[in-house]
Formats: sequence, C-alpha cells, structure tokens
Amino acid sequence: MKTVSYHQIDAPESDYLYIKTSQLPNAGNGLYAAIDIFKDERISIFNGKMLSDQQALKISANNQDQYFIIMPNGHIMDSMHTDCFAKYANDAAGLSSAEFKNNAKIALDDENNVCLIAIRKIKAGEEVFCAYGKKYWKKHGKGLRD
Repeated sequence: MKTVSYHQIDAPESDYLYIKTSQLPNAGNGLYAAIDIFKDERISIFNGKMLSDQQALKISANNQDQYFIIMPNGHIMDSMHTDCFAKYANDAAGLSSAEFKNNAKIALDDENNVCLIAIRKIKAGEEVFCAYGKKYWKKHGKGLRD
C-alpha cells in the first residue's frame, strides 16, 4: 500500500458521506457522496479492531473476513463491527455484471491511516467504488473477472 498526496475535506465524514443500498446487484449497502468530492481528496478513513494472527485465522476460517484490511506492517484490521464509512465502498470492477467503474483507491495518508482517496471527481449523489484486489475476489468469489 502506497502513501499518497491528498487534500483533506474540512468537515466530519458524516457531513459529506451517507450509506444506502448499493447500485451493484447483491452488494448490500454502498457508500455515497453527499457533496462533490474532487480528485485526490481523502474521502474516508478505515477504522477497525487490530487482530492477532490467531484471531484473524479463526475469523477467516468462519468466512467472516470480508472487512479485513492488511496493514503495511502485515497486521490485519477488521472493520466489520466498527462504525466506519470507508468499509461501505464496494468494488465495481470485482463484479462481472457491474456497469460502474471504481472512482477511489485504498491508500495510506501521511499519518499511515488506511483511507479512500478519490481518483477522479465524484459527484454529489454518486456511489463511491474502490478495488479490493484479486486476493479478495479469489477467496470470496462473487463474479471474479478474469
């Protein structure tokens, strides 16, 4: 995961983001912009519980690892049971039936927070999408594209 340059939105995330049903079939909830978000703006920070290797293995064995983020130091953060807007960003490219394109990326900010950064302008009312990576789709399967 790369550290990137970004612009910070000077407001609480709850002022410019909201959650509602995703436009992607069978994706559950999605993350939406309430205002225009510009390229290179930090959209949201991932929050979660840091797991030991044993905890991560147990959760993964029960197929409850959909919200894992692998940190730069190799530790695993689980945002499943944490209030966090970022975890609701779905992967448009990971679903074969998707007509949408990813408009954000997962990166590190200058404080080593894992976050979503806009890769293009995201208009108010638009859903935020980011790539999860091939490893995620190999494990969770849902329509992996070749």
